[in-house]
Amino acid sequence: MSAPTGNTNASKWTKTQTNHLLDQIETLAGDDSIHTLSQALLRVKSYKQLWSYFKKIWELDGDIMDRIYYIEQIFISKLEDGALFKRLNPSACFFILRNNYGYNTKGESELPSHLRAEFEESIDTPQPSTADKKSETQSATTTPRKDFTPQYSHNELADRFGMDIRKNPKMYDGPQLRAVAIR
Repeated sequence: MSAPTGNTNASKWTKTQTNHLLDQIETLAGDDSIHTLSQALLRVKSYKQLWSYFKKIWELDGDIMDRIYYIEQIFISKLEDGALFKRLNPSACFFILRNNYGYNTKGESELPSHLRAEFEESIDTPQPSTADKKSETQSATTTPRKDFTPQYSHNELADRFGMDIRKNPKMYDGPQLRAVAIR
C-alpha cells in the first residue's frame, strides 16, 4: 500500500537527499568537459524530469531554490561563454538556452517563485482608507506647482542673432551671456 498524498515522510527526495544530489551536480558544473545541465544530470544517473520535479516540490523553499538557480546559472554562463568565444556553436547554444532556460531576444526575465512570494508579501501592505486618499488628494492640489511657461529674457540677443530664445531660455543665462554681450 502506498503512502497517502501529501505525506512528506514517505517521499524519496527529502531535503537532505536533494541537497546531496545538488552537491554532486554543482561539483560536476566545475568540470570543463561538461557544458550543459543535461550532461551533469546524466553523470549522476539522473534525468531532466527529476530536475523539474525538484523545482516544483521545493518551489517555496528558498535555500534549495537558490541552489537550483545557481547551478542553472553556472551552465547558462558556460553556454554563453562557449558561444561568445566560439568554443561552442553559437546557434546550438542559443537553441539550448531558449528551449531549456527560457531565453528570448527581448531579455525579459521573471522572478523565481520563492522570490516572487517574498516580493508580493512586501507589496501587500494595508491600503489607505478613503479618508486618507481624500486628504492626499487635497494636499496634492494645494501644493504650489512649478511654472513651465517660457521665460522671455535677453530680447536684444534674440533680435541681434535671429534666434528664438523660447526654445531654450537657459542657453543665454550665466557666463555665456556676458561673453557674447562683451564682444
